[in-house]
Amino acid sequence: MKKQIIFIRGGETFANKEDFYTFLNTTDINPYENKKHWRDEVIEKIAETYDPLVPNMPLRENSDYKAWKIWFDRHLDFIYDESPILVGTSLGATFLLKYLSENGFSKKISQLHLMAPCVTDEGQQLEKLSTFEFDVTKINKISNLCKDIHLWHSKDDKFVPFKNSEIVKENLPDAFFHILEDKGHFNIESFPEILEVIKKVN
Repeated sequence: MKKQIIFIRGGETFANKEDFYTFLNTTDINPYENKKHWRDEVIEKIAETYDPLVPNMPLRENSDYKAWKIWFDRHLDFIYDESPILVGTSLGATFLLKYLSENGFSKKISQLHLMAPCVTDEGQQLEKLSTFEFDVTKINKISNLCKDIHLWHSKDDKFVPFKNSEIVKENLPDAFFHILEDKGHFNIESFPEILEVIKKVN
């Protein structure tokens, strides 16, 4: 059987409907854009030995933690690998931090990748943690669930302030903190750094 890698993508979450409507009215859109994402490249390059699982999390434009938890729980039946890799990006990373610290995990996670997680509303504008808010001091429980934890954040991220990952690192001191300079919010086509780490899994 192939090794499994589960990707939890990002989304938007708001404190109220008015902020959500403002977001819809003001965010930049391009319905013709079909930009390749770094995740696509990773999946393509590991396809022979890894089985990717990328759940379409519900209500991505106005995300709700309970809905995401229900949907993620339903996908657990499809995780056959006893030591899968989990990758969470942005709100997906926040979700994994909250979910794993509150619920644990039945398998030993070989690698947990947290990319630009948001754990505080400080520095945020329209978007707020809302239902994804949790006690960040309890994430140290996650260390026992994982062989390796990798924290990724770029200093030029305009959507999730770098301070968020510093907070995570304070509470997960054993995590490998990959500090980047020019990856923004990881809306990039290629990300060889994470691919190199994933290929080292044992």
